[in-house]
Amino acid sequence: MKKVAFITGGGGYIGSEVALTLAKSGVAVAVCDINEETVSKTVARITAEGYTAKGYVADVTEPESINNAIKNAAEHLGRLDIMVHVAGGSARIAGPNAKFYHLVDQEDYVIDKVLKVNLYGAIYASRAAARIMIKQGDGGRIINFSSAVGLNGLKGCVDYAAAKGGVMSMTKALAKELGEYKITVNSVAPGIVCRPEENVSHERMYETNLLGEKCTAEDIANLVEFLVSAKARFITGQTYVCDGGRTLSMKGTD
Repeated sequence: MKKVAFITGGGGYIGSEVALTLAKSGVAVAVCDINEETVSKTVARITAEGYTAKGYVADVTEPESINNAIKNAAEHLGRLDIMVHVAGGSARIAGPNAKFYHLVDQEDYVIDKVLKVNLYGAIYASRAAARIMIKQGDGGRIINFSSAVGLNGLKGCVDYAAAKGGVMSMTKALAKELGEYKITVNSVAPGIVCRPEENVSHERMYETNLLGEKCTAEDIANLVEFLVSAKARFITGQTYVCDGGRTLSMKGTD
């Protein structure tokens, strides 16, 4: 039977690449995002290449919303083997007027939104997926997205650093709870990921890592593919950093 993966933030740049990469590996993909248009685009991208995908609209900050989406996906696609929580972002996700301020100047609504999407979303999605996987009784894989910022911090991103640091701690604790059910729990911590619309000559994309290269969504998706594969069967409770060595010094972040 084909394995099934549920991916939050599946309409975004990294999430859509994760969805396509897993689909290419033979996994049926449930693409979830709060934006129906981006969900449809990712599903169309996957199905156009002959792979299996279905779309689900949900708000990861609302327990009932994400619970229903994951439950429906498992019912429609027959089961649930993998859950990847990609949905997230720093201050900009709070709205067009949100800014990257130092904590003493940051507004409550921005802090609230950043914590809810990045940390609460990871908790809610992991809980919903774990309940189904435990009931199925044959293990599973849970991957949550952290960040290089969660490891070393960053000025103007205290809320984001706190949320992503929380994801790493949650990963360790949840791995202890779910190990007996043969469910592995890991997190992925990207550095700066270059998006297609960004200027290819943007020096910061090169200067904030030790390799002098740009990180793409495909680099991150390849790491996720490994962590949900049979080759990673004995890995749990870990955070895997994909940042070209950025966190060795956090170059360019001060």
